[in-house]
Amino acid sequence: MSVEVSYKKQFVFYTLFFFILLFAIELGAKVFDWQQNYDQPPCDFIGNTALKNIEERAQYQICKDHNSLKYLVDGILKFVPNQHMETIDINSHGFRGPEFSEEKQSDVYRVFFVGGSTSFGAASSESDTIPTLIQNEINNLDTGLKIEIINAGISSAYSFTEKYLIQNDLAKFQPDLIIIYSGGNDSHNRYNETYHPHTVSSNQTNISPTFIQVIKKIITDVDYKTPIILSKILTNVSNVIPVSESSKNQVQELWTTRMNETCNTNNDLGIETIVFVQPMLGSGDKQLSDSEKIEILKYNDIYNYHPVTLEILNNMADSLNTLETTCDAVYDLTLIYDDIDETIYLDWIHTNYLGNKIIANEIYPIIITQIMSNHTDG
Repeated sequence: MSVEVSYKKQFVFYTLFFFILLFAIELGAKVFDWQQNYDQPPCDFIGNTALKNIEERAQYQICKDHNSLKYLVDGILKFVPNQHMETIDINSHGFRGPEFSEEKQSDVYRVFFVGGSTSFGAASSESDTIPTLIQNEINNLDTGLKIEIINAGISSAYSFTEKYLIQNDLAKFQPDLIIIYSGGNDSHNRYNETYHPHTVSSNQTNISPTFIQVIKKIITDVDYKTPIILSKILTNVSNVIPVSESSKNQVQELWTTRMNETCNTNNDLGIETIVFVQPMLGSGDKQLSDSEKIEILKYNDIYNYHPVTLEILNNMADSLNTLETTCDAVYDLTLIYDDIDETIYLDWIHTNYLGNKIIANEIYPIIITQIMSNHTDG
């Protein structure tokens, strides 16, 4: 009897070992296949309905280029200059887009577009960013000026870093107008008064895929619901930042104060400033698509996080009237997608080509009007 029990234990052991071995082989094969085919960590936007018109290979290339970006900390987080990839070009000044001379020519009207990853174009190739789309529209005009739209968007930028960049870096380029496209990162991340570059260190040279990212991609490729749900829960847990009523007010007040101080400083330097409060998923009355509903549930289901984010953003929009006396113009774009039914958002704030194009089409005439009202020779 004891011999029979022993054989049964061996059978169970070897069977279990066999399945563990198969799982390990399958896991290794998937990792190898994924690296061979894409050589890139997964990005959340890949396969999103909003990108249905972009081939998956192109989506992975955008993902690969963004994850290959090199950063440095020079007061704030910035891009290492002279980075050239298939879908991204960082020029010698550390800004996305083509080269431009530091010294501005007399016939040039220079506009800097300042903001976070939505300005930079987090899931966009070079031709599809908001600043580039605005530049393309302006190139069709005969204004008598050469108007430059320079993309000064930096990933994770918020009111502190936007103010720092404008006051410490952009003045030397003699800008005529600065566009600040802002609000999202302040309201979502809720940073306090102290700035800590939290994403990379000063000697960061590359953001590499983590083991967890690889495993997450592999798991979510399998048609099992439990791992996906657990993954979403863990993602939500890691991103949650508790917020009190007083801290909600502080976020909005800090944002408004920094915008006001930036406009005042620019006024002293003879630089015009236009501030835009950007839209985000759930702002306004946009009819959400199925995929957008899924995205918003990631934040709403457990912690009611996103509604608080929207409340802070709306408070920023409401505070714009206090900036009208110092800034040259202020605009609330939180309602801009109200009449759009199709999928715009890739996540809580980043948008596809159509979303970027709608923003560009809204900002472009505002820039032209600003130029024409102050430069009669144009």
